[in-house]
Amino acid sequence: MNKKSKVLLYLLGGLVTLLLVLEMITPQPINWTESYTTTDKIPFGAQVLYDQLDDLFEPHKVQAVEQDPISFLKENKKETNSNYIFINDYLSFDSAEVDDILDYVARGNKLFVSAKSVSGFLADSLKLKSNNSYTYYKEDTVRVRLNNTSFKNRSYVYTRGSMYSYFTNYDSTRTKVLGEVLPFNPFKGRLENVLGTSNTKRDSTKTTLQEKVIAAALEKSKNRKVPQVNFIEVKVGKGAIYYHLNPIAFTNYYMLQPGKENYIAESLSYLNDGPIYVDNYGKSGKRVITSPMRFVLSQDALRWAWYLMLTTIIVYFLFRAKREQRAIPVVKPLENSTVSFTRTIGNLHFQSNDYTGIIHKKINFFLERVRTTLYLDTTKLDEPFIKKLAVKAGKPLEETTTLVNNIKLLRHDGPHNEAQLKQLSARLEAFLKE
Repeated sequence: MNKKSKVLLYLLGGLVTLLLVLEMITPQPINWTESYTTTDKIPFGAQVLYDQLDDLFEPHKVQAVEQDPISFLKENKKETNSNYIFINDYLSFDSAEVDDILDYVARGNKLFVSAKSVSGFLADSLKLKSNNSYTYYKEDTVRVRLNNTSFKNRSYVYTRGSMYSYFTNYDSTRTKVLGEVLPFNPFKGRLENVLGTSNTKRDSTKTTLQEKVIAAALEKSKNRKVPQVNFIEVKVGKGAIYYHLNPIAFTNYYMLQPGKENYIAESLSYLNDGPIYVDNYGKSGKRVITSPMRFVLSQDALRWAWYLMLTTIIVYFLFRAKREQRAIPVVKPLENSTVSFTRTIGNLHFQSNDYTGIIHKKINFFLERVRTTLYLDTTKLDEPFIKKLAVKAGKPLEETTTLVNNIKLLRHDGPHNEAQLKQLSARLEAFLKE
């Protein structure tokens, strides 16, 4: 390696090192993605909740379920007095899952579901509906409370990530209301931002259609029936299903806020005094990394270092191969010497006047060709063979008979002369000619 190449490599190595240092010391932006996974430490992950469940339900076991509900419930068909917790921004069970879930609950188990809305076959089975969540509802400031008088009528305020979600329909004959939600001026300033109204003064006599829409929406928000139901219990057989519409309360961001952990403990206090199974399969923020280097790829700094190293190696080899690769020698293809070999062998036979040998080789070649191309047995050259050969070769029976008789005669006669060789060759060429 010459001096110039070494300098370039040192410069490139220094640049890579500088980029890695900058990547490591640069503060990472907060990830506000709603994950709800039991291993995520981001604000809207659920690691704190999962860690606290051991203390909350001691001495019963707490297990994160990494498989789909159908597989898990089929493996635990005899489970009773246990609890299955589902927390995510959106949950929708298919018909097969709902059948297994209802059977699981009917045996005396309890299902806890927390999502921003209700949908799918489970909602249909329980006759549940929730309000529509429009864009300007996002990040409503809401206040929630539980109806149980033993909880001292405490209320809890949620701002970032929360939504004003509530049940618009439920079966009151088998449903018990456990919690409510109250809005904190959710429309204040929101519609103006969404619809882009201007602060400039306008003539009071000229009310635009946009202003009418805003006015109507604001009036509608004032007429909200409060409080609204956002936490219910539905009895199913010997067990119960708990449906909750404020999943953001179970995330790390709010679990670490003083006092908010009481709301979680009170909400989960309705569950059985038994094993706790926490769904970690159908999460919005579930990471799926199948590479053996999953740890390296899961860390931003290590991932960028890996990619930069691979890029550097590829670039280096590309330039080195382009400049220093030696010329590839031209290799001449092998010559086809079949014709020359045949001519040599033929000359040897003619020079020794071995007509008998040539005749036998021609006969053997012809019979081999009959076996491989016409699929006929050449053991007996009798009349049935002659008829089959004539039919398959498409030749007259008389010509075929003459050829075969000549072959039989030559095979048992000898020595032979040049005239017999020429006669056989002519007949074989005529017969094999298409």
